[in-house]
Amino acid sequence: MKSSSYWLVFALLGSLPLSCKRSEAEPLPAATGAEAAALPSFPTLDASDTDSTANGMLTATGSTYAIREATLGPKASGTLAKVYVQEGDTVKKGQVLFALDGSGAALGVRQAEAALSAATVGLSRAQMDYDRTKELYDRGVVAPALYDQVKIGLDQAKVGLLQAKVGLSTARKMAGDMVVVSPLSGIVTAKLKNTGETVTMMPPTSVVVVQDISKIEVKVKLPENALGKVGENDPMRVRLPSLDKSIDLTVTRVNPSVDPTMRTVEVVGTIDNAARGLKAGMLAEVSFPKTAAAQGSGSAPAVTTDVTRPDATSATEARKAP
Repeated sequence: MKSSSYWLVFALLGSLPLSCKRSEAEPLPAATGAEAAALPSFPTLDASDTDSTANGMLTATGSTYAIREATLGPKASGTLAKVYVQEGDTVKKGQVLFALDGSGAALGVRQAEAALSAATVGLSRAQMDYDRTKELYDRGVVAPALYDQVKIGLDQAKVGLLQAKVGLSTARKMAGDMVVVSPLSGIVTAKLKNTGETVTMMPPTSVVVVQDISKIEVKVKLPENALGKVGENDPMRVRLPSLDKSIDLTVTRVNPSVDPTMRTVEVVGTIDNAARGLKAGMLAEVSFPKTAAAQGSGSAPAVTTDVTRPDATSATEARKAP
């Protein structure tokens, strides 16, 4: 009796994998009825995902940048003794921005000056010994070995004086590194450290950021296929929504390389900003009128996605699918 029961259990276990495989191969039908959950639906794609006007003009979204920018840190590790500027200050090239505590560096300079004085005295003594020995050697009174020894002493004194001069120059440079000056004329846009804080050279500590905004660069990234439509000196129109202002200018440069990850190329235009009315970091809506003119002459419409939105590319490809 027990034997037949065991055989029955084995038979049931052996049939389980087959039933599982059958259930995996044959999915259950969708639920029906009033209480059944609604089936998922795909989102509706509209033309707002693309950056192209009705006439096919190529457009993109970019940002404004300072023509030059310098993020300044200390040339040596130490404590900030004084930060001479505040955010918004206008500075000139060579103006002192901040200084480190230079008491240790000043002592180093004094020590190097003392070493130079000692080396100078040593050279004078060695020169006098050599002159006397040379006179006696010429008269045949002094042995050649003594003369050679005195001559070597004079050469060593000359080398010692040279080393002392280099040491003094090094000490003065270290003292000069306690003070940091602006490498350009512009505006202080960030003050990141205050007096009394400790700063390091490695890893570098940023203390002050200076930007030259006498000119503003507008940078946008276009798809790789825009290389055949946009080039240097082509017209571009920039709209700054924050100022409700539009500016017409020309393309200053097209980046010579393509980003291999995003498959985009950077296009840059320059705006004169002598009145300092524009700021770096502003949103810029850029269009290229020449691309619309090209379509009017019989070219294919230029529909370009906004490279600043990763989902836009996939949306365009979805619309092209049958």
